[in-house]
Amino acid sequence: MWDKVFRCAGGLSLGIGLCMLVVGCGPTGPTRLKMKFDVSRKANDDNPVQVDVVVAYDPELVDELDRLTAKEWFAQRDQRLRNNPGQQNFNSWRWELTPGVEVPNIELPLRGVPGQGLLFADYFSRGKHSARFDPRLAQTVQFRHDAFRLVPGKPNEPESSGWRPPVGWSTFGLGVVGIGLGVMFTVFAADAAEQTQGLTPKDSAKHARLVDDFEDYELGLIISYSVGAALVLAGSAILLWPESNESPFREIPDSDSGTNATAAPW
Repeated sequence: MWDKVFRCAGGLSLGIGLCMLVVGCGPTGPTRLKMKFDVSRKANDDNPVQVDVVVAYDPELVDELDRLTAKEWFAQRDQRLRNNPGQQNFNSWRWELTPGVEVPNIELPLRGVPGQGLLFADYFSRGKHSARFDPRLAQTVQFRHDAFRLVPGKPNEPESSGWRPPVGWSTFGLGVVGIGLGVMFTVFAADAAEQTQGLTPKDSAKHARLVDDFEDYELGLIISYSVGAALVLAGSAILLWPESNESPFREIPDSDSGTNATAAPW
């Protein structure tokens, strides 16, 4: 009987190891982009601002785009999009911002692979009007009279968000397996108890063996149910525990003194 228990325990250990392997093979980059646009009433000399945000995944392409001015980007944009079917090399989004109009906070899906962000704003004033940013961090963008400013904040995703789903579901699944083993041991125990019925004194050896089996199965079902229930509860808690509601955006003073595109230090 105990060899069965040991085999089951070995199977559970293997399952845990595979779950940890799955966790290790999870996303290596951000899975969402968070941005906050703060548009002054005087932005772009009180004219709408065309804004493109790009997240590129090829380091050479990132360096190439980083050298472009906003004017150059907008001149090449349509051709670059045609050369990027299915957005394989980069993702891009466009907005037209009206001065003084509040814009809801932005949250966009990303691939979960390493990349770099670039922002291009079509200002009338002279200047590069483009800047590079880290898409792993929430970005506040201040659009002012003749330039914009990027202010990095906190990580877009709490540290736990990457491991929670695989660990939570793996733990929950192992708990279900444990409860399943408990059901199996319950059936075995009931079968052993049933076989003791109607035995005669000459079957004392068989009776003793069945009693031993029943006790072993009973211990197995207690352990399996207890461990399985604990893992189910733990997995549920990991999956359902709420994340912090704290804003990832950095609080910054309202200012209209920007003179060029910059990335403010955190």
